[in-house]
Amino acid sequence: MSGRTRILGIGATAAVAAALLGPGIAVALPGPVLRDASLGLPAIGVGATLSFAGRDDTVSLQVPVPKDMAPTALRGNLQIPAGAGRGWIDAESAGRILGRVEVPAGIPNAPISIPLAGVPVTDGAAQIRLHSHLAPLDDQWCAEDWSENSLTILDGAVDYTGNEAQPTTIDEFLPPVLTRLSIYVPPDPTRDESAAALEFGTAITARFANQSTAVDLRALDPGEALPTAAAWPLERQVVIAESDTVGAHLATSPAGVPVLTLSGRGDALLDQTRLLTSNLAEITAASTATAGTLDAAPMLAPTQTTLGDLGGSSLTATSTGRVTVTVVLDQTRLGRPSGDVRVHLIGNYTPLPSTQNGQLTVTAGDSVLDHWPVSSDGRIDRWIDVPDAALSRFTQLTVNLQVSGAMTCGSTQPVTLTVDPASLVTSTEQLPPTPGGFQALPQAMLPTVDVGLIDGSFENVRRALAVTTGLQHMTVTPMRPELVDLDEAVASGSPAILIAPDGGLPDSVRLPLARTGESTVTLTDLTGESPTQTVDVPSLQFGSVQAAWDDDRDRMLVVATSTGVPASVDRILDWLRADPKRWAALRGEALFQTGDREPVMVSAQQPPIGTGEGSTDSVRGVLIAGGVVLIVGLLAGAAALIGSRRQRQQRP
Repeated sequence: MSGRTRILGIGATAAVAAALLGPGIAVALPGPVLRDASLGLPAIGVGATLSFAGRDDTVSLQVPVPKDMAPTALRGNLQIPAGAGRGWIDAESAGRILGRVEVPAGIPNAPISIPLAGVPVTDGAAQIRLHSHLAPLDDQWCAEDWSENSLTILDGAVDYTGNEAQPTTIDEFLPPVLTRLSIYVPPDPTRDESAAALEFGTAITARFANQSTAVDLRALDPGEALPTAAAWPLERQVVIAESDTVGAHLATSPAGVPVLTLSGRGDALLDQTRLLTSNLAEITAASTATAGTLDAAPMLAPTQTTLGDLGGSSLTATSTGRVTVTVVLDQTRLGRPSGDVRVHLIGNYTPLPSTQNGQLTVTAGDSVLDHWPVSSDGRIDRWIDVPDAALSRFTQLTVNLQVSGAMTCGSTQPVTLTVDPASLVTSTEQLPPTPGGFQALPQAMLPTVDVGLIDGSFENVRRALAVTTGLQHMTVTPMRPELVDLDEAVASGSPAILIAPDGGLPDSVRLPLARTGESTVTLTDLTGESPTQTVDVPSLQFGSVQAAWDDDRDRMLVVATSTGVPASVDRILDWLRADPKRWAALRGEALFQTGDREPVMVSAQQPPIGTGEGSTDSVRGVLIAGGVVLIVGLLAGAAALIGSRRQRQQRP
């Protein structure tokens, strides 16, 4: 009996993260990749958890394979549902079984190692299908409901054998797996060098949008043309420096590391940085190349797309009694803050016998968007309206088929539900964004964003790169940062990132969290829906990263600033880099840091008083306890409170 197939990873892409390789990494010191290296699944563009549904399911993986290396096994911890009897998982590729592991009966958790030796590798990737089969203890189909999850592999990693081949030509420079990109610029970079480094680092993050790649900006030693540091496994080093010589050149550093140098002046320097992320990189089979004008504009967001274009590839599930398919509406792939979202849901399901009936239901979170009875032809052709209040950055639509009527365990045939990836999705631009604050990012920054620095120092460029790559990490849709003067970024009508770690922003930049006097701090809902909260806090010094809607210019701002303590801004950015999931988990409008404490999130959008559960203010303000400044609104509390507010808004 065939199960459902889902594509869970695309190995040719990656994104920024502070953790070097993710779970399951076995490396100790910088240098070439060691034999029998192990890469956690997030490092190769696959989620850390692989979930199977029902008795029979298939998960498809695209595993990137560095040159001169080969995958040998997929390891992890197997979580086994209650009531499970015999079972197994096969690893298949190109029509043959690579290996099989038995599911141990009666054990809830067990280590697992699935053989992958001999898997064919094409264009730097191996295509692998994991096919699970699980039977209940009494061998009855409906003894247990495993429609959601039956088997789950946690903390997965792929073991490789071999030694990483070092690149000798430009087209080989970027490996299928990129664990770290180190961008070197002179210690006092020019504006053109800074602009090129920002665009290049962000573009590489977009190219490797599913991997946990770390992107660092580093300064060359004074008087040095190449870095002297050793390289981590699957790290690449790039030097961006102005020169009258225009081109891209592959050289060897004093540490024996291949380094790509990108040189030129003005637009010519930008063109060299764009070479490596363009299609032309694939044909530069030489150690030196020169790019002409490569200034292709980022793609604007379309008014309509499909579920397949939003990341849904194979949307099929099989079960008995109840079968569910989940599709994701990703605003970052829609390419803008979106509203008026409609889905033309196309699909089919197994027609039911005359002894059974059923109903199809489409939900978003706790909201039922539509429901209708099954039909004899088993076809789905229905427009679904998604209310703005139900939207988030990633909105899950659940299509559920509930079967009723005569069913007999062991003899009732399962039902298959399929949603066509060609189902159309239409939307319009929504300003101000819904939701707002950090949840409006990065879609409100696409396709181009101005970057304004209070000064052009190396440290400020490094801070700006931490923000742009952090935002890019959340989407495969490319975002292009454009370095402009701070005054231009403040006055323009484009989305903007403002880096002012010492403060000193113009009064026209209104922020949700701000010092408004020598001893007062205010928390303001810029939408005007909630009252401003003001607290007396003498001598409070703090840093923040804030997501603010600029109502005067109809654009989104991301601002990194402080009350004169730039170290607090750096602590926030370092905290975000330490876990690649933290950017996506942000809620509210401000991330606040003071002293040596971890950053906390705050929101000025409090729910109305007296509306039932959660009616307490989301943030009472700034409290002083023994000279220590605390802000109410930690991660879990802020997320739960904002979620409860959204649920109340959806109630009739």
